[in-house]
This record gives sequence, structure tokens and C-alpha cells, in this order.
Amino acid sequence: MNEKDSTSSLAAANNDTSSSGNDVKETGSEDSTHERALRRALLKIDVFVLPVITIGCIFSQMDRSSMGNAKVVGLEADLKLHKTDFSIATSLFYPTYLVFQPISNWCLKRIGAKIWLPFLILLWGGVIIGQAFVKNRGQLFLCRVLLGIPESGYNSGSIFLISYWYPKQRVTRRVSMFYAGVAIGTLISGPIAVGLTKLSNGFIHSWHAIFFVEGLLTVIWSLVILAVVPSYPDDARMLNSSERQALSSALRAEKQNSGRHQINTRRFVHCLFNPSMFLVSLILFCSNISLNTIMLFGPQVTKDMGFTASQAQAMQSLPGLCGFIGIVLVNWSVRWFGSHYRAIIFNGAVVAIGGIVMLSTVNVGARMFALCLFGFGSFGLLGLSPGWLATNVATNITLGSAATSVLLICGGLGGIATSYIYRNGDAPRYLLGHGINLMAGLLAIILALLARWNMGRINRNKERHPMDISNLSPDEISELEERHPDFRYVY
Repeated sequence: MNEKDSTSSLAAANNDTSSSGNDVKETGSEDSTHERALRRALLKIDVFVLPVITIGCIFSQMDRSSMGNAKVVGLEADLKLHKTDFSIATSLFYPTYLVFQPISNWCLKRIGAKIWLPFLILLWGGVIIGQAFVKNRGQLFLCRVLLGIPESGYNSGSIFLISYWYPKQRVTRRVSMFYAGVAIGTLISGPIAVGLTKLSNGFIHSWHAIFFVEGLLTVIWSLVILAVVPSYPDDARMLNSSERQALSSALRAEKQNSGRHQINTRRFVHCLFNPSMFLVSLILFCSNISLNTIMLFGPQVTKDMGFTASQAQAMQSLPGLCGFIGIVLVNWSVRWFGSHYRAIIFNGAVVAIGGIVMLSTVNVGARMFALCLFGFGSFGLLGLSPGWLATNVATNITLGSAATSVLLICGGLGGIATSYIYRNGDAPRYLLGHGINLMAGLLAIILALLARWNMGRINRNKERHPMDISNLSPDEISELEERHPDFRYVY
């Protein structure tokens, strides 16, 4: 090779090296731009969408707590309810709540969250307003049955919405933030009820005011959700084109496709009996026993300690505050404990300790502390159970829809159980109710261990005996969902 050829070769090599370096820089720049756009998109959803649906959850919780607050200021006496009529009234909410749960999720997918969620809120707000004007137990029973229909779909629909708006690893924190609305609703419902029961203007007074004002505020909020919440990330007007593209790419990388995949009806029925998801869902059953103890019977349990009705309503803020702390800590507890199931074991133990304290003493301070333990533990479970489930179904549209329905059905069954464990004749110790709370805490621990064992068993089997999908079509591979050889349960 002569000197000229050597010089030309060296120049070409330098040009190739320079071109390669430029390619790396351009790729890095594109990745950095993509990440910034994704962060902006998630921040906007956190600011504009998540708080709006969370406030809807607050109104839902306030409306549910209104029964317990109305009881201590004369609801039973005014409507001439017999011994078990209040328990029947609270439980009648759940049959329609459970039956319409899968139906509502189906409608959410067909109609879209933008229309369906505000429609549900508008309906249940109207029923709550109607509840302010009931004159007898038959009318109260009817309102409770009707209320279960629209309320059945809001929480499950919101969880489903979150699961396909956020990448998989960001779901648990957002679900716990959403369910913080339940704790906030419990925290503020008592003090608000104290003020509303003092209203007396000839139109509404006492417990009537609780239902009327809270129902009216709920109806107003439905219009806000209609204006703000889009159905899919692709439809979000608050995102610009680069943000929308970055979010869609992140979701496609996890095969979420912004939730637009259609539900496979046959697979939906099969997924209703997924063992791992069923075990996780039953943890919400345990959570709702203690949660409904605070929400429906907390004011009465507190009043039976020797407080006035107004004091009992106001003191509901203490378990609510502890619940808020418990559910906020969910954001970090999974990292602290290193897994979902260990965090659930901790919160189940807190509930169980509360039950032990309630059963073992009549000291007012200790019993209020126990109610706070119920609040902390049950709200922690409330954030962890749906978060654990949503993390595992975020990439699976059919499994996600089925599992969310089962989750809320199990939660509803917990509400039904609680309706009958705090009987007027058991006052003031309520040994049956507190004993069942103790068992609920222990059961949550057992369920967490079983779910962890089953998920680990399935993951190990996939590693030892991977499925051959080379002969499957893209549609068939898509329908595998959690059965896909690359899918692993997170625990």
C-alpha cells in the first residue's frame, strides 16, 4: 500500500468513527428526549387526572360513612327502625354492588371512562339526595339497594383506568394514592357531619342534611370529571404529541396498548378463577371488615364509650387520620419490606393487635387506640391488595378486568359481613365484632403467604418448563396474557 492509499484509508476510518460517534450521540439524545417527554406526561396525569378521580373516591367514602354518622343522631328513632333494620339497610347496598361489578367494568370498556365514570357519580349522588327525604324503613331499604348499582363500578373502574394509564412499575403507588381518598373521606366525614347536623332551616335538618349536602356535592363533582378525565392516554388533550407518543411507547413496551385491547369474553370467565388473583382479592375482604367497622359502626362504638353524638362523630377523624397515614406509607412500605406480601403481613398484624386490645380491655384510651390500629392496618391493606393485583395485571387487559371485578366483589362481601357483626344487643363491648376483626387480620397474613407461595410456584414452573410459542400467531400470543412464557408474577 502506498502513502496515498494509507492516508485515504485512515481518513475513511476516521470518518466511520466520527459517524458512529454521531449515531451514538443522536441515539442518546433521542432517549433523553423520550424520557423527558414520558416524565412530563406522567406528571400531567398525576396532576390533572389522578386527583380528580381520587376526589370522586373521597365523595364515595363520605357517602358510605353518612349512614354511620346519621345513626348516632337519630336515624333509627326517626324511621322507627327495629333491632336489625340498620344492619339490613347497610347490607342491602352490597347485593347490587356485587352483581353490577363485572357489568360496570364491561360498560367502562365499551363506553369509555370519560362518560361512564361521571355518569356513575351523577347517579349515586342523586340517590344520596333522595335518601335525605326517606320517611320509613322501606324507602331507606330501596335507596340502599339502588345506591349499590352506580357505586359498584367507580372504584374498580378507576383502578382499571390507572392500570392502563401508567407503566407497570408505577401502578402500586398510584393505586395507593387513589385509595388515600377512602382514608380522607373517613377523616373528614365525621367533622363535616357535626356541622351538617346542626343545620335546621325548615327544609333539611339533623341527619337529613348529611345526605342532602353530601349528595349535592357529589352531583357537582360528576361534572368536573366529565370535563377533565379522558378515556385513554391517546385522547388526553392535556398531553402534547411528543408526550402522548412517549407514553404510548412505554405502554406498548409492556403490551398495554393504552387499554384499547378488547376483552376476550371466554378468557374473562376463565380469569375470574385465577388462584393467585383470587387470594390477593380475598385480602381486600379482610381489609373491608375493619374498614367498615370504622366507617359504619365507629361512631356508635365510640358513643358507647361514654361520648356524646357530636363528640363521637368528631372523634372519627382519629381512625381516619391513622388510616390516611397507613395508606400513604404504602408508597414506601413495599420497598421497606422488600415485597408486597411482607407489607401485607405487617398491616394484617396491626389489625389483629387492634382486635386483641378491643377484646381485652374497657379502657377508653386503649379502645380508641385500637380503633386507630384498625384504621392504620385496614387502610394499609386497602392500598396494598389492589396495588399488588394491579401490578400483576397491568399488561393483561382481560385478566385485569376480571381480577378487578373479583377484587371489588371480595371487598363487597367484607362489607356484607361487617353489617351483621356489630349488633345493638352486644353494646358496649361488641365482642363478636372485635373478635371477627382479630380473625380478619390473621386471615390476611395467611392469604398473603399463600399468594406468595402460588406465584413463586408458577414462576419456577415457567423457568423449568417454558412454553413453546414459535408456532402461535400474533393474536394467539396476545391472548396468552399471564400464561405467556415471559410473564412473571411480582410479589
